[in-house]
Amino acid sequence: MPHEITIGEIYIPPFLLVISLSYIATHFVTAMFAKFNVYKHLAYPAIADISLFILMSLIIGLLIPFV
Repeated sequence: MPHEITIGEIYIPPFLLVISLSYIATHFVTAMFAKFNVYKHLAYPAIADISLFILMSLIIGLLIPFV
């Protein structure tokens, strides 16, 4: 069962940590995609970005042991 992370007197849900880390990871990967012109090979770059965000959140959610 997931439990909250306590920082002082503030309770942080584990899902918030997963989403914030996946947003940062997705930002770095999309920056690399833009640098190496990967987007010119994609028909819908926005859908690819959303899909990458979902995949990153799933992977990070599986890798963090306390979630």
